[in-house]
Amino acid sequence: MRNHLAGEASPYLRDHAENPVDWYPWGEEALAKAKAEDKPIFVSIGYSACHWCHVMARESFSDPKIAEILNSNYVSIKVDREERPDVDEVYIEAVRILTGSAGWPLSVWLTPDLRPFYGGTYFPPEPRPGLAAFNRVLLAALHYFRTQRPEIDEAGNRIAVELNRLSTLPGHEGEMDETPLRRFYEQRLEVFDSEHGGFGVAPKFPNPTDLALLLRLSPHPGFDQARSIVELTLHKMAEGGIYDQLGGGFHRYSTDTIWLVPHFEKMLYDNALLAQTYAQAFEVTEEESYRAVAEETLAWMEREMLLPGGGFAAALDADTGGREGAYYTWTESQVTGAVGPELARLACDFYGVSAQGSFDGTNVLHTAIPVEQILSVHHLGIGELWPKLGEIRAKLLAARNRRPALRRDDKLLADWNGLALSAFARCAVALDNRHYLDVAGTLAESIVDRMVAGSEVTHFVRPGEAGVPGQLPDYAFLVQGLLDLYAADFEPRHIEVAVALADRMVELFSDPEGGFFTTRSGSGLPSRIKNGYDGAIPSGNSVAAMDLLRLARLCGRDDYERAAAATLRRFYQTMLSYPPAFSLMLAGLDLMLHAGTEVVLFLPEPSPEAEAMAGLLASNRDDYRTAVVIRDRQPDELTVRLIPLTHGRTAAGKRPTAYVCRGQTCFPPVHTAAEFASLLVSK
Repeated sequence: MRNHLAGEASPYLRDHAENPVDWYPWGEEALAKAKAEDKPIFVSIGYSACHWCHVMARESFSDPKIAEILNSNYVSIKVDREERPDVDEVYIEAVRILTGSAGWPLSVWLTPDLRPFYGGTYFPPEPRPGLAAFNRVLLAALHYFRTQRPEIDEAGNRIAVELNRLSTLPGHEGEMDETPLRRFYEQRLEVFDSEHGGFGVAPKFPNPTDLALLLRLSPHPGFDQARSIVELTLHKMAEGGIYDQLGGGFHRYSTDTIWLVPHFEKMLYDNALLAQTYAQAFEVTEEESYRAVAEETLAWMEREMLLPGGGFAAALDADTGGREGAYYTWTESQVTGAVGPELARLACDFYGVSAQGSFDGTNVLHTAIPVEQILSVHHLGIGELWPKLGEIRAKLLAARNRRPALRRDDKLLADWNGLALSAFARCAVALDNRHYLDVAGTLAESIVDRMVAGSEVTHFVRPGEAGVPGQLPDYAFLVQGLLDLYAADFEPRHIEVAVALADRMVELFSDPEGGFFTTRSGSGLPSRIKNGYDGAIPSGNSVAAMDLLRLARLCGRDDYERAAAATLRRFYQTMLSYPPAFSLMLAGLDLMLHAGTEVVLFLPEPSPEAEAMAGLLASNRDDYRTAVVIRDRQPDELTVRLIPLTHGRTAAGKRPTAYVCRGQTCFPPVHTAAEFASLLVSK
C-alpha cells in the first residue's frame, strides 16, 4: 500500500512512496493531523544524492516493525531538504543545539506545534557503539512525549528561543575596515595543508568561496601567499579522485586529506562554483590546466545535467545498486578489458590503478604521478604520451558509459540554477567563449519564464501544482546570475529583471536591524533564521549584500548601498570572530571598501579599434570595476532609465568612445585601445 508521497514531484520523496511508513510530505494535511490527534511528529530530512539517507531507508524505513511504531504513534513527515530549504534550515540548527552536530539524514522529533524536542542524524536498526537502535529511540521519545509533556513543551520553547537568539547578531557602529579580511587570510594560512592543498584534515571540502576570496585578495599588500595557496589547492584537487578524471566535474568532498577518495555524489552547486574558481584562476595565472578543468566541468554540466525543458538538474546520485562509487571505480582487470593489453600498463600507471585498490578493493582514478615519471618508465616522448592518454581516456569513458546509469535528481531549483547562470556567464568572459554566453542566455530565459512571475520567484516548480515559494537564496542567486550575464553581454533587460527581484527581496526578507532573514514571514516554523554562513553553498545574506553593492554602483541606488552596508554591519562582529565562515560576505566587505572604476564604452560601429577596446575591457580583470558597453552611438531608453552612468554620454561620431572615472575623478573620453589601456591599468 502506497503512502502519501506517490504523487510528489521530488524524486527523493517518491523513493519513499513504497515504504511501509505512512509518510506525509511537509504540508497542512500532516500538520493538521498531528494537532487533531495530539501526536508527536517525526520528521526525516534528506536528499536524493545522500548515501546514508539511502542506507537508513533500506535498513529502517523499509522495516514493517519500525513502520508499525511510527504509524501507530507518530505523524511521519519526509522532507527533501533541496525542495524545502526553509524547513531544513530551521531544524538542522535545532539539532545542532540539541546534540552539538547535525547532518543528513536528519531525524527530528517535534511537538504538534512544530517545536523540536529531540533529534539526531543516522540511527541504525541495531545498536552500535555510540549509536542507539532506531526503534529504541522512537519508543523512548514517545514515552517521554506521553509522560513528561510539560518538560517536552518547555524544551521545545527553549530551543525556539535559542533559534531566535542565533539570528540576533551584535551590531557595529564604528568604521569597518580590512581587519576581518586579514584575519581570514591569517586563519586560512594557519590550517593550510602545504603538501596537499586545501584546509585542515579529512574530510576535506573544496571551499570554492574561500579560494575565490584569496584570489581576490592576492594582488593586495600583505596577502603574499594567497595566490600560492589557491594554486596548490586547485592543482591537487584536479589531480585527485575528487575530480572525475574521465567525465569532468567534481564530487562532493574528499574523505581523506589527499583528495583521493571522494563522497561520490555530484552536486550542481559545487560544480557551478568550482568552474568559476578555476576560470578565475586562469584569468589570474593564464595557466591552461585551469582552463581545461573549467571547460571539462561545464561540459559535464551540459552533457549530464541539462534538463530537456531547460535549466539544470540538482544532482547525480553516489550509489549504483546500493554501492557507493561503483559507477566511478575500477579494478585492474576492468581497465585492461576497456583499453586493451597494449595500453593497460600505461593506463594503470597514469591513473594510479593497483591490484589492492584504494576504495573497497577498487580504484578511484587520479593523476598524482608526475608526467616526467610516466615518460621515463614507459620510454615515451611527450608528443607520444598525449595521444595515447587521449585514447585511454576515451576507451575508459566509453566502457563506463555502458554501466548502469546513475540516477539523476531532476529537480529544477531556482537558487542552484542562479549559480549555474553565474558560472556560464563568468566563464564566457574569463575563457572568451561565445558558446558559454549562449548557454547562459538560454538558461536565463528558461529560469525567468518558468520560475519568475513579475517579481515573485518560485524555488521549485511542481508540475500541475503551486510551486514552493522562493526564499532569500532564490532571489539573491538569480540577481547575481543576471548581473553576471549583464557583465558578459550588456543587455539592459537583465538589469531590469534584477532590479525588480532585488526590490522584492528587500521587501520580503530584510530585517530593519540589518541583514536578511532566509525565509519568508508567516511560515509557521518556530523561527526565522538570519544566516550568513558561507558553507558549500554561499549564504543568501552574503550574495544579497554583494548584489546590492553591485546594483548600487551600476544603478545609482543609495537605498541598495544602505541595505548592503547594514547587512555587513550586522555580521561584522561575527566576521571578526570567525572570518573563515564568511568568505563571500568578506568579498562584499572588500568591494564596499574599494571605490573602484566606472567605465562606459560606446562601440557605434564594428572596427578593429572598437574590437580591441572591447577585448581590453573583457581581458583586463578588475573585481572592483562597474562597466557598461553600448554598441551604438547613444544608450537606449531602458539603459538610460536604469543606469545613470550613461546620462549625458554618447559616442564621438562613429568612433569608439570610452568614459572612465575612478574615485571622484573622471577622465576625458578616449578613442583608441592604447589610450583606453592606460586608463584601465592605472590605479
